[in-house]
Amino acid sequence: MGLRLSRYHVVSPLTMDGATGRARRVAFATRSAEVRILDEAAWQMVAGAPESLPESIVQDLVDIHLLVDDREDELGIVVQENKKAIDSLGCLSLVVTPTAQCQLGCGYCGQEHSARWLSSPHQDAFLRHVSRKLAKHSYNYMDVCWFGAEPLVGLRVIRELSPRLRAAAESHSCSFGARIITNGLALNKRIAQELVLEHGVVGIDITLDGPPEYHDTRRGTKNGKPTFRRVFANLVDLAQSDLDVTVKLRINVDGSNWQGVSRLIRILADAGLQEKLVCYFAPIHSWGNEAHETALPAERYAALEVEWYAELMLAGFKVGPVPSRTRIVCLAVQPEGVLVDASGALFNCTEAPYVPGYGEPNSMAIGDVVSGEIPGRRRELATFNDDIMEAKYNCASCPMLPVCGGACPKLWREGIAPCPSTLHNMPQRLLLALAANRMTQ
Repeated sequence: MGLRLSRYHVVSPLTMDGATGRARRVAFATRSAEVRILDEAAWQMVAGAPESLPESIVQDLVDIHLLVDDREDELGIVVQENKKAIDSLGCLSLVVTPTAQCQLGCGYCGQEHSARWLSSPHQDAFLRHVSRKLAKHSYNYMDVCWFGAEPLVGLRVIRELSPRLRAAAESHSCSFGARIITNGLALNKRIAQELVLEHGVVGIDITLDGPPEYHDTRRGTKNGKPTFRRVFANLVDLAQSDLDVTVKLRINVDGSNWQGVSRLIRILADAGLQEKLVCYFAPIHSWGNEAHETALPAERYAALEVEWYAELMLAGFKVGPVPSRTRIVCLAVQPEGVLVDASGALFNCTEAPYVPGYGEPNSMAIGDVVSGEIPGRRRELATFNDDIMEAKYNCASCPMLPVCGGACPKLWREGIAPCPSTLHNMPQRLLLALAANRMTQ
């Protein structure tokens, strides 16, 4: 067979090896998410004359799919691998929004909050719905994500529903784990301990949008009170606790707060959070509203993001600038994964509930806990991989498809390209990964 360079690759700019003085590049095979460091001569052979390379190098590059059969339909293979992963999924993903209420009034949020909580009858109906799913397929893991509005405003519902979900999982010989995505305002020591020790929470995501002068203007309470001090104190307590839980900090970024990100990194470092905290950045995007219009230009954001990751790395935080392979992009493509909102409506998209732009009743709903799922309603988002294969979106020709999975099916459907920052800064991320590796040697 003839070999050629895979269409699914990214390569860094030239960089010099300080020890040998030789020019080299970092090559990233996105189909395998594997990285290789090659001297410039070898890279030129990979790109143009792979048959000239030593056999051992050729075999390694074939194994990681940097070199492929020149007759190979790579798009077809990637899409089929994604669909196979979906078909063989052993995890039942459940997202529960226990309330439609939230204390905050974030300007970019697309949700309309109200004083609704998932009622006891709807909890009962949801349990029956979940039990039918567990009986229908053989799952080995149930993943429950407590989501919002703000899930801790619905702590009563979590306390009622969590043990019943765990019992349902156990009755079908299914392991259980939970996560929570919270604004952090109510996450004091006692509640954090309860979530982890009593409700099986293994991951907690919290958001800060910069130091106080930025965060408080963006994520204040609905009556305008600041929240940074309390959220940060809760974050520090959690990160410094001995609880066995992964703590992630999301930093939302747009044109109005990017100047504060570096100072936030210094604040986090000064608090000594390097060992327990995983930080990541997220550009503001459309949430059924016009929030994406405040975003930085994609290339500008991508360049800044590399700088921020470098600052995190220099401050001692663990940084993973190279993404992994994504075969199952989100809840939308999972055949049985489901979100239930506080009114008992069912969705296969986490960004659809409580969004006025989707009408009343919500046009994105796929059913409700009483009547069940409406046949065929999942298909609008669930056929995303077929849509990619049919080149309905730019994903079909993008080298980053294997690691982003296409990003957000809903945004593509709405005519908004949700391409991640890696599309614009992957070569620089590779150099950062090289530097991080050298720092740890």
